[in-house]
Amino acid sequence: MTSRLDVNNYNYDQSLLAFERSSNDGQLVIFAIQQLFKALLQAGIVFQGQRPLKVAEIACGPGSRTIGYFKNVQFTPGFDFRVTDLNSTFTGQDGYAFDLSNDGERTTGSSRWYLDHQGNQIGLTAKTFLQAIESQTLPLKSFSIKRGDAFTDNILSLLSRDNNNQQSENNSFSIVLICHCLYYMMHEKEPEKVFQKFFHSVITDILAQNGIAIFCHSALKDSRHITLEFKYTFHSIKNVQPTSQEYQKYSLDSVIENYCKRQNVPCYSFEFQSRVRYTQAMIDQQHIIRDINRYDELSDDAVDDIHRLSFIARRSLKELYLDKSQYGLNNFLDEVLSIVKENGSIPDSTVLQVVLSPNASCQMRKGVEFAMYQLKQIMSDHSLD
Repeated sequence: MTSRLDVNNYNYDQSLLAFERSSNDGQLVIFAIQQLFKALLQAGIVFQGQRPLKVAEIACGPGSRTIGYFKNVQFTPGFDFRVTDLNSTFTGQDGYAFDLSNDGERTTGSSRWYLDHQGNQIGLTAKTFLQAIESQTLPLKSFSIKRGDAFTDNILSLLSRDNNNQQSENNSFSIVLICHCLYYMMHEKEPEKVFQKFFHSVITDILAQNGIAIFCHSALKDSRHITLEFKYTFHSIKNVQPTSQEYQKYSLDSVIENYCKRQNVPCYSFEFQSRVRYTQAMIDQQHIIRDINRYDELSDDAVDDIHRLSFIARRSLKELYLDKSQYGLNNFLDEVLSIVKENGSIPDSTVLQVVLSPNASCQMRKGVEFAMYQLKQIMSDHSLD
């Protein structure tokens, strides 16, 4: 059996990287959020004051997207990032905190010192942030990284620099970023209750009165990448053409919009299209992909495609192969191939939603509404391959 593929274990990090290499969603989301920030700056909202802007991010990953969102955003006071993730590869086992103001005269040179002396002890996110400080990619003044489960842990505690004084951080975050992570609530025993608790905490405990919470996720529409996940990972839907009832219940854009309406919380949405590309090798070598005993015959492109397939199913290849049900490898591959042949890729519908505090000022609401209108105009003229 080829050492390039571990058929007995599912490797999330490896499958995620394969997915990101072939998806243009990351580029589009970064571009969209950058343009939104520029519009908010021009409107004189959110980016205000003389102190570093406090930014929270749930499920920060390796931090590269976070840096991308704020790159070229001209805000002189700078930023204070508070981020959390469940994956210790990103956060490190013990988390990490860094503050330039506590580092005497060393300013940006201090980040290089920490990279040189503690590089093996910290997670990927801290390295990404320290490198951004060192290269002066953006005015990042401080950051805090904590490992935890935002769905079950106290979110304010995960985002606070000092747990002994976390109440002072209540409702103090000007920007909260929550991108492509709420799907994992489906693993919880009672996902609806978990969502309500999580969303309520973000709006009432974390978000500043005139701050914004940015949610980004894929909508549950026909033959979309996320729809395949909901069928083959969560088994929440039976077909890749969701019913209207399934869309209302499971599609995050619908769940958030309906929740905001019930709670009288301002919410502004915008949808754009993205895609995940597969190579011709997946089509040409599909007969080999169906038999894990022949995986040493696969080309490098086909191996990469299999990692992308694993990101949808979130199971070991052996488990998928042995499953002879509608969720097994043969049916799964047939469905993916059908979509790829029809579209040239697996399409996805990405929805960006901006949620405000129920106490947001009238000026804030009008400013965000106009900024979202500007974003729609920009995105309609923009495309990335």
